[in-house]
Amino acid sequence: MLLDFDGPVCSVFAGYPATQIAEELRALIQDALGHLPQRILEASGPHEVLAASAPFGDRVWRQVEDALQAAEVKAVESATATPGADAFLSACSVSDRPVSIVSNNCEASVRAYLDHAGLASRIQHIEARDPVHVDRMKPSPFLLERAAGVLGVDPAQTVLIGDQISDVKAAIAARAGSVGFANKPGKSNDLAAAGADAVVEDMNDLAVAVAEAS
Repeated sequence: MLLDFDGPVCSVFAGYPATQIAEELRALIQDALGHLPQRILEASGPHEVLAASAPFGDRVWRQVEDALQAAEVKAVESATATPGADAFLSACSVSDRPVSIVSNNCEASVRAYLDHAGLASRIQHIEARDPVHVDRMKPSPFLLERAAGVLGVDPAQTVLIGDQISDVKAAIAARAGSVGFANKPGKSNDLAAAGADAVVEDMNDLAVAVAEAS
């Protein structure tokens, strides 16, 4: 099982909003460049701002990456657990289904949350954002393929659970199955239209499905 982090496991930015972080990153870029390029203004979230900063050189991009890592680590201190995530991971453990987190968030933030929430022992691997190659974030299949390799299976033998269209696109590109987690109104249709093999609105439903399939 491949599991996205922000959404299916917890709400990373519940106490430190992603919109606020994105604005802080834009301010950093403006200080570095003396202006805000249109592509930065149009970027919708922190990860989009990071990706949009790459063309402006390593000096700018590195500052954004470092600032985003620090913000993500701070954010997980006030993250809220996703209902049913614990039950889903328990079902996977009982049925001997290894789980890898596959996330565009930085590894330090994922590890910090899992340790704090007492979930680390149920996760066999973490495949997080590559701090050097921004283009390897989902929707690229790179993280999924790496995670599958560590678990010792072909990507086609895995299923990614994620709440973003980028998760679905990454799964399709990696030839993996995908389950869209529609944790907000309107997401069900969007995830289905993107090509998700199934869509659920409650992680508890996935926990039941895993338990029944074991």
